[in-house]
Amino acid sequence: MLIEILANIGLTISGFIRGMPKEEKINRNIDILKTTEWFHNVYQENEEFFLKDDTVRYIIGWNNVDKSLRSEKRTNKLRVKILDALDDR
Repeated sequence: MLIEILANIGLTISGFIRGMPKEEKINRNIDILKTTEWFHNVYQENEEFFLKDDTVRYIIGWNNVDKSLRSEKRTNKLRVKILDALDDR
């Protein structure tokens, strides 16, 4: 529990320092991710979070989705980050 709180604080601080990615990039990355089966299912179940939640949008916006989808290992890391952010909500 404490680790999750500290992780969220760390993500918030890094988000403040780095800034939020541009809406266009977030939306483009979401569109790219929707072409994958695993994300399409997650998106349908949690659409409101992908549209409004800053943490989820930050993760998607700052990841290089094109590069992540070329590697199964990177795809799995991105999937875990997104699912963990959704579980925290």
